Amino acid sequence: MAAALVSFILAQSIHTAPIYQHPPHNSTAFSINYSDACNDLCSRTMWSIVYSCLLTIFSCVWTAVHPDVPTQYSAWSFREDSRNIAIILTLVSPETCVAAAWEFSRAWRISQSCAEIQGWTFTHSYFVTMGGFVDYSKREIVKPTKDEDPFTLLEKYPGIINMSGDQRKVAVTREQILDRSKGNFFAKSVVVLQLLWFTTQYVGRWASHLPRAQLEAMTFAYAALSILVYALWWHKPLNVHFPIYVREMTRPNPPNPDAITDHVLPKTENATSLTAKIMKTNPSWIFLVTGIIFGGVHCFAWSFPFPTRAEKLLWRISVIIITVGPGPLAWAVERQGKDEGIIMLFFFLFMLIYPIARVILFILTFTSLRSPPPNFYRTTSWASFIPHLG
Repeated sequence: MAAALVSFILAQSIHTAPIYQHPPHNSTAFSINYSDACNDLCSRTMWSIVYSCLLTIFSCVWTAVHPDVPTQYSAWSFREDSRNIAIILTLVSPETCVAAAWEFSRAWRISQSCAEIQGWTFTHSYFVTMGGFVDYSKREIVKPTKDEDPFTLLEKYPGIINMSGDQRKVAVTREQILDRSKGNFFAKSVVVLQLLWFTTQYVGRWASHLPRAQLEAMTFAYAALSILVYALWWHKPLNVHFPIYVREMTRPNPPNPDAITDHVLPKTENATSLTAKIMKTNPSWIFLVTGIIFGGVHCFAWSFPFPTRAEKLLWRISVIIITVGPGPLAWAVERQGKDEGIIMLFFFLFMLIYPIARVILFILTFTSLRSPPPNFYRTTSWASFIPHLG
């Protein structure tokens, strides 16, 4: 579905440079008036600016969000684990999406532990972390805890790992898992190319000293974080509706505690200490770093022209709030269970002030378009030659 939607938009909205088959009137084939063509190519309209920005933000959020397998699927559900809630939350605070995508560290740990299993891929590890395997006899998700060896848990389920003598291989192939996914390489690639195009043309306008809109700065912030989410969630199945049901293997004889078993140790012990430390990073600190990035990109519009001085002041105050705000929240989460009073104070202040600042920035991105500066509609000459959406 996503691939079809992207393909339709691509067919309707793709832009490239026009090809002139015939020379203009009263001119030879070697003296075409390219200045008139350049005036058309090197300009843009207010509609094209708003359309391309909103399309980029929509494509970022719609395809970047990879929710876990819901406990009860419904297309219009607004449960806590539904994709609709995740999309709305990402629109309001995209930093939370990057922090959620840091489950990459758990998937990495599972992949290291199951590296010797034939056919095991990162997609399998993500399918485990997202609750893709469910023990129907216990009505529990097959998911290792923080202190549990993933291999020890997963080898108990023949529906996940098929054991034949000393050989262990996956019982569900990567292709069978991806068959449940609603995303594919083509759809993701088109959106990534759109993000790269928008980032490239924004940097090109900055290098050419052309005015940029506040809406473009906000879109650039979404694009920067979405690229991080895509990198972390590239191998995660998208929008899986139903899990794969498995059952724990029943052993005919209880295992002998004195027997020496051929246990596969987690590969995290052999990993470099630096990589292991990075993978143990708390998601709250990921939220802090990405919050600084998201707010910092908005700071690019610090000196942009605004219709009034009050709007410029509101923009700067709101940018400071969304850039600095994640810091106290990350600190409060880190000290959870110690100073509950201070933690709740920081949490409520963040939940009260941060959304207000985001709403103010969203409003100002559109109100600032009513009086664009000179050369606002001019664009770089090479931007029209790159295929893109919008």
